[in-house]
Parts: sequence; C-alpha cells; structure tokens
Amino acid sequence: MNALPGNITQLALGKTEDTPLTRDEQEICEEWTSGKALEIMKVDAADPRLLEFAGLYDKLQNKKNEIWESIEAAHALTLPAQQDVVVMEPQTSRIGKRTWMLAAAILTGSVLGVYSLYKVINADKNIVPANNNIPVVAQPIEPGRERATLTLADNRQINLDTIPAGIIAYEDQMEISKQKDNQIVYKISDNHKSGTKVLNNSLTTPYGGEYKVTLADGSKVWLNAGSSLRYPAAFKGNDRAVEIIGEGYFEVAEDKSKPFRVFAHGTEVKVMGTKFNVKAYDSENQVTTTLVNGSVAVQHGASLKNIKPGQQAIVSGDNIEIKNKSKEEMARVLAWKNGLINLEGESVQAILDQIHRWYNVDTKIEQGTPETTLTGTIERTTPLKVVLELLNTNVSVQFTLQGHTVIAKEKNN
Repeated sequence: MNALPGNITQLALGKTEDTPLTRDEQEICEEWTSGKALEIMKVDAADPRLLEFAGLYDKLQNKKNEIWESIEAAHALTLPAQQDVVVMEPQTSRIGKRTWMLAAAILTGSVLGVYSLYKVINADKNIVPANNNIPVVAQPIEPGRERATLTLADNRQINLDTIPAGIIAYEDQMEISKQKDNQIVYKISDNHKSGTKVLNNSLTTPYGGEYKVTLADGSKVWLNAGSSLRYPAAFKGNDRAVEIIGEGYFEVAEDKSKPFRVFAHGTEVKVMGTKFNVKAYDSENQVTTTLVNGSVAVQHGASLKNIKPGQQAIVSGDNIEIKNKSKEEMARVLAWKNGLINLEGESVQAILDQIHRWYNVDTKIEQGTPETTLTGTIERTTPLKVVLELLNTNVSVQFTLQGHTVIAKEKNN
C-alpha cells in the first residue's frame, strides 16, 4: 500500500520529523491513500475505523494551509521534467452535520469530509490534458444556485445573476430591488404614480437555478429550478392573479377582500392567505397542490375541490384526486424549498428529474432498469459526483455520468 509522504502525515498528526508515526497512525494513512477508506464508508458504516478517519480529518483541517503546501511540494517532485501541472484546491461545498441515509449506509458530515479530502490528495488521478497540453484538474458539475431572469412589461430582461444589489427597475408605481440575499422585492415608490393598465412581469429560473420574490402585496414565492412565474407588478382592483409553470412555494399575504389565485395549465388554485406548494412542470402532465396551512380551493373545468392542511390535490386530465399526507410526506414535498434532494418514495425517473433540473444535465434510463428503494435526503449543495456515489449504494441500479448525461441502468452484481 502507498502511504502519504512522511512530511504530510507528520504535519497532519502533529508530529515532528524526529518523532516516528505509531503503527496505528501509519495504518490509518496507508488505508486512506490505498482506497480502503472509500470501501469502508460504502460497505460498512458501523466500522469503528471511521472514527479514526474522522479524527484524522479534524487534525488535517487545523493545518490546512501547511498540508496544501506539503502536498504541492510532494506532487511537484513526482512530475517529469519541464512539465507544469495546475494544482487546484477544490471548491468545497457546504456539507453539514445532516445525516445522509442511502440503503444500508449512514454517513455523517465529518466522515464525508474525510472522503472529500481523500479525493483531493489523490487528485492526480483526475488530471486530464487541456488543449495546450498542460494538465488541469477536471472541473466537477456543481449544483444549482440563485439564478433567474426578470422580464419587465416592455420585454426588457434583467439578469439577476450578475446585476448588483440595489434598485434595479421601476414598474407602474412599484420599486423593484434586488436584495443582498439574492431575492427581488416589489414595494410602492413615492416618486412614481400608478397607471390604469396592468403591467405584467415574469420571473424565470433556468435549470440549475432558484429564486425568491416578494410581490407587491407582500406575498412571497420561492421558485424551483426550470420554473416561471408571471404576475402584475402592482395588483389592481379586487383580484390578485398569477400564473406558474414549474414549481413554486407560496406564502400568501392575507387580504379577504382580494382573493389570491394561481393558474397552472388550466387549473386554478384560489386562496385568501395561506402556505402551499404548486408543482406544474410541462413534462409531468399534472398539477399538484400541497397545502401546509390555511385553506385552498382547487378548480379544473367543472370540478372543484377544497383541501385542508396536510392534504394534496392532484389534477390529471379532468379529475381532481385528494390525498392525505403525513408529516413525513409533507416534508418530502417541501424538501426542495428547504435545500434538499428527496429520495424517499421516489421512482428512478423522479430522482433523475430532480438531478436534471438542479444540475442542468441530461438524463437517461436504459431499458430494463429496475425500480429501487432509496431513503433519506441529500443536501442540494452537494456536487453531482458525490450525489451519484451516494445513489450507487443501492443494490439494483447503477447511476453513471457520461459526458453531460446521467444514465441509470441495471447493476451487474
């Protein structure tokens, strides 16, 4: 087995050059670099050596800069003469203390940190030649983030990803501003008078994007990836009507004199003041409304159904089906809004749909791919490569990335 260079292990474990590593410490380092750490974490989550890896990781974190200098120096010594290599410190995503549960594996955030650092030290395995013949580290496919385009009534478009925080436009009597936490807010401007014509705006998120908007009446809407919300810059008369394609979570400001209506593919959701989720992607051929609190009336054609908190209305064709949802099931519906990818109770196709929208990649299911049972959630800040590695702890379906396409196929056990 190949051990870490001595100077790196000594730095990591707080040793001096004249203090040798103990046998146990050397074994940890050897297993780490040989790949056994990855096997242990995937196969046996109860293995006590995980605690040793976690402890080593904590020590490594405390001497991060020194270790990187040692890694770069050691890496440079192994290169052929007159060959330059770009050694890059990876962009670490926020992997919290939340437990990820997939099949029989239970991995904590600290252990995943060890795994991430393991991959960094072995980064030379991922070096690919560039066009100028200088090897560079292959860039991973990163998760989505706050990205959206605002379209004003005159069809002017504002890229919210690049424009700085502050007032970005005036529409009707409303001042539109981008906040520092990447959301847009509409509020009445004292310097602009209201007109009689309704001026509609649109907020659109691409695949790999999400955004939040506070409307003129104070209602808040969170848009999921690949979604669009059309709404008046200022609500006029006794009506508040918006239209959505994709998925959005609504917190509607109460106003009994002005009902709030959401339209999606011919379905109308009518509320006074409440919290609910609407999912209406074109590819799914149905509109799903899930009520958190308050009351909602769902109408499609001649069918009209009222739902209560903890219920879900599914419109498919001309039918409206009402389902009762447990607290756990409600949490799964709202997982995206809370920064999570839900796996519990999802089909392979539904999981790929989430990956497609959030990571902006193509997806494919090969013929003969069986269904599989996955549990738990994954934080949406997780790089795609790690997501696929976690998904692959199931026993029947293999998830692979080929180019820019995630493919699901039957495992060859």
